[in-house]
Amino acid sequence: MANKRLFNLADHEVQQWKSFYIDETEFDFSHLNACKHTFQHPERNESYTLFFTFSHHVFTRGLKEEENLDLLSIYPYPSDQRAFDVTRFELSKHLPQIVELLPEKFCYHGGYSRYCSCKITQDDGTEIVYQVVYRVWKERGKMRFHIESAYPLQERLGRVKKVNFWVICYNLLHGKKLPQPAK
Repeated sequence: MANKRLFNLADHEVQQWKSFYIDETEFDFSHLNACKHTFQHPERNESYTLFFTFSHHVFTRGLKEEENLDLLSIYPYPSDQRAFDVTRFELSKHLPQIVELLPEKFCYHGGYSRYCSCKITQDDGTEIVYQVVYRVWKERGKMRFHIESAYPLQERLGRVKKVNFWVICYNLLHGKKLPQPAK
């Protein structure tokens, strides 16, 4: 499952995922290693250092009741058994760039105190609505962004409430209440 810890974080999120094998094909998850990015606010003299981790939900999917999967296609995560998903895995390769460019992405409320960002352009120029769900918190002085899930959507969402990335960071840094969706 996990190799070693890259950062001294208080939570127990996986920081490095081991490769996964189906038949003799290796699926390398090194692009999902925990990472740290510092973002400079464009108008204020303030920077935010964010620590990012990724859940196995970005490369797996839930099991369907009627499905008879080969045990080798079940990702071996102890507390949450899910099927490895090649489509999600391929899309997850976009996550490092999404995280790096998060201030430029459209961010909106995803419910349950989560935030979402989506829409990517693939190498062939086609646009995919890619739902990236993350939660944020601050612990022991570190600002944490955990990508809980990422998956393609069949169609665009209806109307969503935009959230300013910089407001999330500012409030998180200063211990203020995080932006909430309209009731």
